[in-house]
Formats: sequence, structure tokens, C-alpha cells
Amino acid sequence: MRSIKLTAAAAAIAMLCSCGAQTTQTTEKEKIQVYTSFYAMYDFTCRIAGDSADVYNMCPPGSEPHDFEPTASDMAKLTDADVFIYNGMGMEHWTDSITETLNGSDVIITEASKDVPSVTENYDPHVWLDPENAAKEYENIANALILADPDNRGYYTARLDEVLSDLDKLDDDYKSAVAGFKSHNIITSHEAYMNLCDAYGLIQLAVNGVDNSEDPTPTRMAEIEDFIKANDIKYVFTEPLSTSKIIQTIADDTGCEILTLDPFEGSTENKDYFAVMYENLEALKTALS
Repeated sequence: MRSIKLTAAAAAIAMLCSCGAQTTQTTEKEKIQVYTSFYAMYDFTCRIAGDSADVYNMCPPGSEPHDFEPTASDMAKLTDADVFIYNGMGMEHWTDSITETLNGSDVIITEASKDVPSVTENYDPHVWLDPENAAKEYENIANALILADPDNRGYYTARLDEVLSDLDKLDDDYKSAVAGFKSHNIITSHEAYMNLCDAYGLIQLAVNGVDNSEDPTPTRMAEIEDFIKANDIKYVFTEPLSTSKIIQTIADDTGCEILTLDPFEGSTENKDYFAVMYENLEALKTALS
């Protein structure tokens, strides 16, 4: 059985958050300033930062991180940051210009996906959908905060240990559910779930590619609908930020029902990672049990 129990190593902008419920002796004036590229990174950072940092999210709520472009004002504000955290692996193409701008500055630039335990052959950047990979991203974020704010090392490390314990439970809950699945095929609106599928033995057939930028050809649509009928699939998955009507067309053509599977790219309801992952698990149970 995989283990995702790690340790903390040696150790405009849309949201402002003094995150968490724990308290420190840090004053408001002394808080480090942290900027994140999009909602998943914002949520992960808030979980570790607690109330010891001011965390700003760059990509507006409800926006696709693939398509976002920072403004000149965004770039200017970043130069005053202590830390900039992004996912990497091509998730945010626009971070190339940011890292170039910040190169040589005092801003600590952290690619959260660096050294994740596994990378799929399709190079799917949605690595956090595998809790083992999420654990490494949390660890990388914690190390960046510790580097910027060493006086609060113990605080960040304690919060990291808590989230790693929660990730262990999440992983166990997924494994327990998957063991009872009758089917392992999922039809998704875009190819964002390779890491989730690799972790739990699922098979993804996606309507659109990783960046969700092009609608499928008629030939691809026919292949998907034939696969659904041949494998007696009863459900197809859409996403919270999706505006495509393709999934509805497929559902109408095949008699499938539509469920939501959230890749946790953005949120209009401020749901955290664990809430979304457990909602995803319930949707998978409905579709595959």
C-alpha cells in the first residue's frame, strides 16, 4: 500500500486571506506576503500559512487558470512579495513571464509540483488530484514559507503534519471505495484526471484535452458515444467551470446522466481541497458502484 506520510523537509489580485485559526506572536505588520497563481495553490498555501501570512490569489474566482493573463498591475505587486507559489508543469503558461520578471529579485519562487512522486505519461499538470502528489506540493509550499519566515518554522511544520494526516485518511477512503467499484471507466469533460486515475486504477476517456481549449471532432464524439454504449456506462462528468455543451449532447445521445467531477482549478464557493475531493469521491461512487 502506498504511503503518503511525509515529513516537513529542513526545514488585479482577487483574494486577501489571513488564513487559519491558529494564533502566533506574529504581528500584522510582520506577516510575510505570499502570492499564488490560482485557486488550488491559494487553498494549499492558506492551509499551511494559517494566520502567519497574507495570501493573495492572482487568478480571479471562477476563472480558468489555463487562460488567465496577469496585468501590469499584477506584475508590479508581485515585485513586493516575499513568496510566489505556482503549480508548474504547464498548468499556468503565463508564469513564465512572471518568473523571468522576478528572476534576480528577493522573491522566493516555488514550483509546487517539483519532485512530485509520480508524473503521468501524458504530463497532466493536475497532480494534486492524487493525494500522494498533493502531499509533496504541501511540503514544497511549507518549505517556501519556512525559508521566507524561519521564525515560524514550528508553526508551519505543525500545520503541515496535520494536513499530511488528513491526506493519509483521504487516500485510504478512496482506496476503500474503489475496491467496491463495479466499473472503472469515467467519461470526463477534459483530460484533467490522469493522476487521479493512476492513483486508483481508473480509466479516463476525455472529451477535450488537458488544456480544455478545443471541442472534439465529430469522429471523436462518435468514438466516445460508441464506447459509452459498448461498456454500458450510465454517467458522464462535467465540471464546475465548464461552459461546454458537449457533455450535455453526449448525455442526450446516450441516455447518460450528468454528474460533476471537480479538478479543483478554481472555486466560486471557497471550498477547500478536502471538501472537493470528498465530493468527487461521492460522485465516483454513484457512477461506478
